[in-house]
Amino acid sequence: MDRLEKLATVAKALNDTNRLKVLAFVDRYKEVCVCEVSDTLGFSQPLTSKYLKQLREAGILRSKKSGKWSIFSVADNYLIQPFLEELRKVEIPNIKKCARC
Repeated sequence: MDRLEKLATVAKALNDTNRLKVLAFVDRYKEVCVCEVSDTLGFSQPLTSKYLKQLREAGILRSKKSGKWSIFSVADNYLIQPFLEELRKVEIPNIKKCARC
């Protein structure tokens, strides 16, 4: 993927208020599972998974397996640093910790 395609992919992933909420949430809490994002932000689990997948495929988030759960964190991506700086100014709800993972 060339530089212009990568920029377009990142821009597309960040062009949604709900995905920005998810990114702000993951950035704030560092490592989260799907259910923590879903339960805290009030999105259905399938929709939350879709948002997380879109952000991961754009190189904005990364994931790792922990048992049967995927844990998400912000990837090292210089393209999103200005967005993260602004998102850190946005109010995010307190995390509802997942008892399942």
